[in-house]
Amino acid sequence: MLPADVEALRRAVHRVATLGEDALSAAVVHTRPRQLVRGEHLLRAGEPATQVAFVAQGLLREYFGWSSGVERTKAFIEEDRISGSLADLIAEGPSSANIVAEEPTRALCIPFVRLRELAADWDDWDRFGRRATEALLLRKADRERELLGMDAEARYLRFEQLHPQLAGRVAAKHIASYLGITPVHLSRLRRRRRDRRTATR
Repeated sequence: MLPADVEALRRAVHRVATLGEDALSAAVVHTRPRQLVRGEHLLRAGEPATQVAFVAQGLLREYFGWSSGVERTKAFIEEDRISGSLADLIAEGPSSANIVAEEPTRALCIPFVRLRELAADWDDWDRFGRRATEALLLRKADRERELLGMDAEARYLRFEQLHPQLAGRVAAKHIASYLGITPVHLSRLRRRRRDRRTATR
């Protein structure tokens, strides 16, 4: 890998847990960069889920799709974040989700089986695996609270607070599907927000 890729891998891993250089080097030899153009899939539903991806540059979107063409966005994965269908990786089955690049993206991919081997050989990687799983569970709990305990406007406001930079990077229809509303409803919420800001000036 390029030195910039190694540094990007270090940043992404260290967001979760600090690794020694030897432990990081042990992963580098199993990691392969993949360059994606906008709209290209890293993984499609039904394909074997085998890889964990660290986003070095760009933006990925995880989503569920139906034969009717309807999509429901699961998550947006930004730089220095981790993507992969964890439940399907653990089950060693086909992916239930799709992962697509929303802009030109460089992903650093490592086989999940290699991460398991690293966790068995290195305490640092074992700790990384546990903390990454804990972080995922906390994000899932937050997502459930949003969808089940907040109305659409509250979900939109929280999205604005947590992800202000995504509005200009992601199509409105994908933000709407992430929030569980229609694009028309999202447009109304945005207009209401603009009107309130104007009224308070």
